[in-house]
Amino acid sequence: MSKTEIPPKGYKAFNISQPHIDHLGPGFYKKEDDDQLVLGFYVREEHLNGYGSAHGGMLMAVADFTLATSAMRKSDKPVTTVSFHSEFISPAPLGSLLEVRAKVTKKGKTLAFSKGNIKVGDEVILNFGGVLKIL
Repeated sequence: MSKTEIPPKGYKAFNISQPHIDHLGPGFYKKEDDDQLVLGFYVREEHLNGYGSAHGGMLMAVADFTLATSAMRKSDKPVTTVSFHSEFISPAPLGSLLEVRAKVTKKGKTLAFSKGNIKVGDEVILNFGGVLKIL
């Protein structure tokens, strides 16, 4: 078993059931409190861009998945992304543990608003947010 398959300290294995996310895993999760979802993914070689850091598309996919997962936990219903925005702050090198946090900031009957970030250690890699339609 490689390092990227062993849950980091404080995390549990996250059985991802979406084919487009399967390629990013294995994934891990932990709960910091009832409102804060934290997912973890290691940056592997297949995630790299030409500069040797995590590809922006990979980071956005993980961020969008975490936004949707946080909204589904809050609404107990499936959701779909209406809008998504992100700001790239720093690169995430090979082997980094991405800690992805997302929190619902407002939830109505049909829409949820969520925001979060991706960190490597204490360093913010990506800020993101979005609006999700509750189905």
